[in-house]
Amino acid sequence: MYGYHDLPVDVEEEGISISMEKLGEQWVYRRKFGDEEVEKLILGDDKCLIINPVEPLNTPKEITPNLLIEFEKTLLIGAGEKKQVFLTFPVEIGIFISGKTKKNLEILDVLSLVGQKFTLYGEVSNGVVCKYWKSRVYTAPPDLNPLQEGVLELTLRNSSSEWAKISKVVFSAYGMKLYYDGGVFMKARMDILNRNSAETSFEALPSNGDRQGSLFKSRKEAFGVYGIRKLGLVPLKFYMGWGL
Repeated sequence: MYGYHDLPVDVEEEGISISMEKLGEQWVYRRKFGDEEVEKLILGDDKCLIINPVEPLNTPKEITPNLLIEFEKTLLIGAGEKKQVFLTFPVEIGIFISGKTKKNLEILDVLSLVGQKFTLYGEVSNGVVCKYWKSRVYTAPPDLNPLQEGVLELTLRNSSSEWAKISKVVFSAYGMKLYYDGGVFMKARMDILNRNSAETSFEALPSNGDRQGSLFKSRKEAFGVYGIRKLGLVPLKFYMGWGL
């Protein structure tokens, strides 16, 4: 389902039906999933439909730009250590309309095949609302359904002088870089400052040259809902000051 689709298009997978057909002088976009149906009209020709994974923070509506992933088991990492683990994250499916040059993208639709949960990170008085997800911690990339879950390659760096216990990680959607080709992937880092605080950020792959590691080799970069907006200055990193 993911990729570029010339018009007209009619695709079905995992109970999702997406189509776009010409009726007179206009195109009609239709999407069905369960009891939900979406229909939109588009004027103009020479268009392309793009379906790819997007940041998991758009459904059921945009409540927060923050994603909290809770670990099934707490991790301990020693002082000065640098380790790599793999987590899962929820995937949302974005449908974009574009010209043949792939410019002037416009989001048509976003849907999700996974349940939606939210939580509070921090104190009740001044904490932040986050989309919530729980994940096992893996030492190798797991095999997942790419329409539901993606693999997050997380590099942990403990720059403190003491052991750190980690039970969660929080990210800002503004810095997310998603890649896909069979599966869905992201690459991120967590810089541990002390036993109670850390800073998280995403790492983009180079647009050319060798891509290190089999997980990201030959992957396509996805268009994101947050990525195509003109938002000015936004926080690409997240400071975790209310515990790990």
